[in-house]
Amino acid sequence: MAHPCSGLDGLRAWAASHKVDNSLKYNGLRISGPGGLRGTPLAILSMGLAQVESPGGMYMSSFWQDIRYAGRSLRKAPAFTALVILILAVGIGANVAMFSVIDTTMVRSLPYEEPERLVVARATFSGRVNLFASAFDYWDYKEQSTSFEYLAAHWGFAAPQTITGGDRPERVPGLAVGIELFPMLGVRPQLGRNFTADEAEAGAPGVVIISHGLWLRRFGGEPDALGQTITINETPYTVIGVMPAGFFFFDEIDVWWPMRPDSDFVGARRFHNWMIAGKLKPGVTLAQAQSDVDVISARLEAEYPDSNRDKALLITPMQEALLEDYRASLLTLMGAVALVLLIACGNVAGLLLARGSVRRGELSVRAAMGASGVRLLRQQLTESFFIAGVAGIAGTILAGWIQTLFTQMLEIQMPGIEQAGLSGSVLLFAIAVSLLSGLLFGIVPALRGSRSDLVEDLKASGRTTDGGGTRFRGALVVAQVAITITLLVGAGLLIRSFATLRGLDPGFDPHGLLTAELRLTQSKYGEAEQRIQFYGEMVENLRANPGVDDVALISRLPIRDPGGNIYVWPTDNPPIDPADRRSAFDRNVFPGYFEAMRIPLLAGRTLNDNDVADAPPVVVISQFMADSIFPGVNPIGRQVTIDMGDGFDAEIVGIVGNVRTNALQSEWYPAFYTSYLQRPFYGMRIAVRTSVKPTSIAAPMRQTVWNLDRDIVLADIATMDDIITRSVGSQKTIAVALAGFAAVALLLATVGLYSVLAYYVSRRQNEIGIRVAMGAAASDIVELVLRRGVTLVAIGIVLGLAGAFGATRLIKELLYDTAPTDPITFVAVSLLFGLVAVGACLIPAWRALRVDPATALQAE
Repeated sequence: MAHPCSGLDGLRAWAASHKVDNSLKYNGLRISGPGGLRGTPLAILSMGLAQVESPGGMYMSSFWQDIRYAGRSLRKAPAFTALVILILAVGIGANVAMFSVIDTTMVRSLPYEEPERLVVARATFSGRVNLFASAFDYWDYKEQSTSFEYLAAHWGFAAPQTITGGDRPERVPGLAVGIELFPMLGVRPQLGRNFTADEAEAGAPGVVIISHGLWLRRFGGEPDALGQTITINETPYTVIGVMPAGFFFFDEIDVWWPMRPDSDFVGARRFHNWMIAGKLKPGVTLAQAQSDVDVISARLEAEYPDSNRDKALLITPMQEALLEDYRASLLTLMGAVALVLLIACGNVAGLLLARGSVRRGELSVRAAMGASGVRLLRQQLTESFFIAGVAGIAGTILAGWIQTLFTQMLEIQMPGIEQAGLSGSVLLFAIAVSLLSGLLFGIVPALRGSRSDLVEDLKASGRTTDGGGTRFRGALVVAQVAITITLLVGAGLLIRSFATLRGLDPGFDPHGLLTAELRLTQSKYGEAEQRIQFYGEMVENLRANPGVDDVALISRLPIRDPGGNIYVWPTDNPPIDPADRRSAFDRNVFPGYFEAMRIPLLAGRTLNDNDVADAPPVVVISQFMADSIFPGVNPIGRQVTIDMGDGFDAEIVGIVGNVRTNALQSEWYPAFYTSYLQRPFYGMRIAVRTSVKPTSIAAPMRQTVWNLDRDIVLADIATMDDIITRSVGSQKTIAVALAGFAAVALLLATVGLYSVLAYYVSRRQNEIGIRVAMGAAASDIVELVLRRGVTLVAIGIVLGLAGAFGATRLIKELLYDTAPTDPITFVAVSLLFGLVAVGACLIPAWRALRVDPATALQAE
């Protein structure tokens, strides 16, 4: 309530006219005698009024004076200031970090030339999208399409390559690419040149472009690396270019060479091993390009019905395609950190309300001295924005570390992600979220503080219950509980989903396995017998190492090496319609593989040392293949045709258990296993089963291989448990991240509930003391406090469960075999929060029991 008088004389006149009672106190300041504030002017000035009035009695209204006053006021309460800044800094920092990641991946353009024209083209089979396309289809689309300025293909995966000729051999990731790829991206080699059309012809001399990192490692960063020869897989290649530092496209690559008709993995039109990217011509829309390729797809289907029936090509913007694996996770985490910030703002608002109640006398005196309600509102909002500004600066600094943590946890493989940081848009977002936070947590306390009544405030002293503020703080707690419940339910569902996923049976025993990859050189092991002899000796020597129980060899490890599926059918019942052909995963194994991996034999026998090149071809099939290709009959002894280009027939000699080949969460899929002794590959994967810590076998395993051939590189050494963990890494990361945010929210909500009840008890100490003096039992006092807390929590839980019921549907695609409305999770979260809430309520209740009735009666 503003007063027409101003200054200290006005304050004395006001006191005289209102006959302030001698017994009233305010924060230790005794106000005695009608018309007198004995000794109070200097005391009140020491509370901050002197910081508002100039020596001449003129009110300081400038904005910078408000800022200085806010700083001095907050400096007087360092613990309070530090607490609110810490709470807000964490919330703001997490939001800024997530916005930076989203801005880089979803808002900013890809770091290539004219990225809005870049697209990805993926094969579809009866509408089902496949990442990979046929090389032959690619050449037809490239030749016949009129919508693309460039259309480039590249291997669908980085293939390890062995570089020899230096101090020691090195395994590096390599990629065959169409010669249009780098011009399409607008990226030029830092040194040298791009591939030419002649170098993409079959039989042309080998040339490579190398990465900046490999250039530094192998050539010391010298310009004369151009024109030098580098030996890759025993084949000489001439270095014609060096890519710029930091160049990234789909994967970390060290060597690129031109795609040719005689490249590996070209095979036949029915083999799909290549990814296609393109750049639309200026003015061509996505819809026009899709119509263009649809016409070509129909033409190819008519021309090649055996391989192209119901097959088409889907055109998608490149940035959208790259984001498909991350979009749901990023948006979920962004929503989570935004909710955490809301809870943080609610906590700070509650703290400011409590602080405002303590300062109500001060604010009322200032109102009596002439300060208007708008002036008081402005001053308190200035304090809120001051707090938010400092917290925003701290949070923005903290965001750099949080952002790195997010990108590493999510393992985001996006071009330009390494450039994520404090860009202009991120800084603007940091400023905006800081100001919005200041408004959110400051507006209600400021509005309440601007409406002061000196008479009532001084008379009420410590006895006021501050009804309006109490109700608002209660509403804040309800909101905090509801938001926290929503986050906890989401985190609970993701954790339950991950536990379900991690508990799946992969079809083999992954524990105690150490895996690695190696590839024999063609010059030394060109003959099949040489490869068989080397791997046979290696297996025996590895088994002789202490702690080694068994050794398995396979062309593609389960989960680690997906793909490799080809057509198979019963030899005596070939499909009449090519569309009826079934595919199965092709795996080549050394004798003893099933025993070492502990894959159960269900019928017949496994592959053994008698299944050699001169013996009839044999295969072992999975149970799922037996059920799907030979339904209702015993396949043992039957012949199956395996379509590998020319194709061959093999006798089924055994059935083994199903193995999750592609990924832990993948469904069962048909698989067959051929004998290495009949199909001796150059490259194989090793799985060593140990009775000791698997990683302790790494050095002996590497030495065993080197004892046989010093030029063989043992690469990709990892335990099978780690491989499985990495395969579900994204699910684990999102579950852990959301659980972390939910835990922070739970802590903040618990603190908010505790602070509200503690304030509730402190404002009702006199009432509680009188109740005790009148004979109230301890249980009655505890019930008084608990009823208040439990009521708030119950309302919040109900609202939170209702919100979670709708919100969790947004994370449905992140869940594995878990319903977004899983009742067990909903009930468990409610019970968990209920227990935590009771704990938060009991402390204020215990403090209420310690109220002294004599003190309360004396105060009255």
